[in-house]
Formats: sequence, C-alpha cells, structure tokens
Amino acid sequence: MKKYSIALSICFTMLLMSCGTVFADEDMSLSFKPDHVTIGTTYNGATVELSGTVPKGCAAVVRVMGELKDTKFKKKGKVLGFLWMNVATVELDHIPSLFLVATDSDIYGGGGKKWKDLNIGFDSVKGNSDTEIFHEFLKLVEHEEHYMIEDGVVKYHDAGNGLRGFTAELTLPSSLQRGDYTVEVLAVRDGKVVGKTVSSISAAFSGFPKILSSIAFGHEIIYGISAVIIAILAGLFMSMVFSDKGAAH
Repeated sequence: MKKYSIALSICFTMLLMSCGTVFADEDMSLSFKPDHVTIGTTYNGATVELSGTVPKGCAAVVRVMGELKDTKFKKKGKVLGFLWMNVATVELDHIPSLFLVATDSDIYGGGGKKWKDLNIGFDSVKGNSDTEIFHEFLKLVEHEEHYMIEDGVVKYHDAGNGLRGFTAELTLPSSLQRGDYTVEVLAVRDGKVVGKTVSSISAAFSGFPKILSSIAFGHEIIYGISAVIIAILAGLFMSMVFSDKGAAH
C-alpha cells in the first residue's frame, strides 16, 4: 500500500510538471478604478487605472470584455455586374461587444508568433466564424475603438514576497454601452497562460442619455414620433439658415 501511495504521488508530481508551473490564487491580485462608469450627457470616454500582482517571472496581460452576443451584418455584392446592393445577411455568434487588451512592450511584439501562439487576442473569440467575415468585423470595431490592443501600457515593479506588481491604463470608448464588463488579468510565463484572476466593471446611463434610452426601449411609438418631429424641425431650421445666406448674396 505504501509503495502504491509513493508511486501515485510521483505520477501526480510529474503530471503537474508536464502542465507547467501552477500558481495559487493568492499569488495574483487585481484592482481598478473606477469600478463603475456613469454615461451622462458629457461622457466622452473614460480611463480605467488598473493595478495588481502576478507571480515573479510572469508577464501580465489585462483584458476587458463586454457581454457575448450574436451580431448580424449585411453583406454587399454586385448585382447584374454593376449595382452594389445587400446580397446576404451574415451573423457572428457569441462575440464580445467590447474587447480591450493591455500588454507590456515585450509580450505583444506587434502581434507576432509569440502573441498568436498564446491565443488570448481577438482570434481567441473567433470561434467557427468565417475568417474573412471576422476580419471585416475587426476593421469595423477597431475603427469604433471597441476592439483595441494597447501595447506597452503595462508597467512592472517589485511587489516583494515573490510577486511582480503591475500597473496599466485602458481607455473605454465614447460610445460605451451600459452593462457589465469582465476585467481579467492573465499571468503568462514561457509562452503559456499559467494563472488568471477575474473581476467586473459596470456602466450605466444617467441624465438625458438615461431618459432617451428609457423612451427608445420602453416607449417605441413615442420615440419614433419624437424622432420624426425633431427631423422635421431640424430640416426647417437648416432651410431657414441657408435661405437667409442665399438672400444675403
């Protein structure tokens, strides 16, 4: 029995060694501020300051991700050889509404092989989506700053007790939507993710954006009528402005 126990312990130890170094949860920490973002009338983006620790010898990668959702797009194509029209609807399943990444100046390396092998960037959420369509989707959301990798913003310092402290800043886009966002830090060592800790940050409308959202999603008819009236008044105002300028000449 004793021999059996020793052999089992050796096998378990070898299994752990083959999986790489394993760290306890207390070896990693993450904090950030603010932990709640208010989207008011004057909101124009927000900066989140993050700090925490990873085991010594590890690099830290910070990711902020929105909720997973199915996203539909219209695919354009030529009809009759010269007319560009919507020819199909394509859908990407379970794609984060927001995907922000903060790295140090070494681990990302311009998106090279080391980064791709880690599979923690945008391609990690591609799933079974068509590669060409997914890349077109990336062009759109990167332009809107909803998907962004900020390279070199993770800075390190000695935190003592065998830990490596880090700080970073990430910018939330001006078009941020309300909801809960996952904030996580990954510990990377020897080309592998060896630890992770997760938290969350929330965003909510206030003031006029909150009223507008309430009308749009709770009183659709009133919202539609209001939109038409505002469009008509805007048109009348613009016609008055340009007619006055025309008369002046």
